[in-house]
Amino acid sequence: MKIAKIRFLERGELPELPRWAKLLPKSWGYLEKHRPYRLERDDDGITGILQVQREEALSAPWRKGALSLLEALKREGVSIVVPPAEGEFPREGLPFAEGRRLAALFAFAGAAEALRRQGKNPEECTYLLAGGEKAIWQAALTSMGNEVNHLAIFTREPDTAEEIVRELYMERGLVTEVFSSPKNPVFGEADAILSCGMEQRSLEHILQKGAFWLDLAGNRPMLRRLMQLRPDLSAAEGFFFHVPMEKGEKQLEGRMAEAEAFLRCAEFRQSWELSLEEVNRELLLLALQNRGFAVSGFSAFGKRVKIKKI
Repeated sequence: MKIAKIRFLERGELPELPRWAKLLPKSWGYLEKHRPYRLERDDDGITGILQVQREEALSAPWRKGALSLLEALKREGVSIVVPPAEGEFPREGLPFAEGRRLAALFAFAGAAEALRRQGKNPEECTYLLAGGEKAIWQAALTSMGNEVNHLAIFTREPDTAEEIVRELYMERGLVTEVFSSPKNPVFGEADAILSCGMEQRSLEHILQKGAFWLDLAGNRPMLRRLMQLRPDLSAAEGFFFHVPMEKGEKQLEGRMAEAEAFLRCAEFRQSWELSLEEVNRELLLLALQNRGFAVSGFSAFGKRVKIKKI
């Protein structure tokens, strides 16, 4: 089994073509029809490059080229691909490691680490699950340790949280507040907000100074807005992970770490086609931890982000 990374042309990068083909009129579409992709190999593995800028990749000819690239990677023995950090790419034929599955399983462990880096005591902090529904709340709660003593859930449908609230009280003795109004003061008091839904709200004026925001729902417009308008916040959408490798331990960004987990952890690979609601999340997390996977940093849009010390 192999991992492949895929990407578009970077800014200023030109497609590779035979010298004679460069003389053909662009309107003939030679590139899209005959050389839509190229494969590169190095010590880190194989990279498939769709020979177009990501802004131009949505047209039908380039979608066809992208599918051809995925077929070529399958012929190379690739089992899972790491997609570009930004841009649309057809999700067909092979599993795509986007990092969100690992981010959900390690959500509370990562949030606690962020709070420690800020100089806070996680046991004294307030955690908030914002938006979303039962399935993503359960996934995020997988890594919740004993350091969580103050938890709240914001949802427009409070009844949907009743079962989780009851379980947390019965199993941990944890009283969880549930509220449905963004004007509730908990929004402004939360030290760590785990965004679990795609609600398009203007929350940047509500959050307390220096709060930690973790986007688990792929709400990138909200994440981008918070990073632009609230530079005091520590905002991320995933993690970097310590991952043991043959030549020593590496720190891998969430997408690459998820691909490695797919290859190395049979339990993780077997759960891939299921939702996290359908698997034993605690055992899955334990299997990953036993193989050395641990949060080592934070990422947004494929790049490392720094946790701001309070």
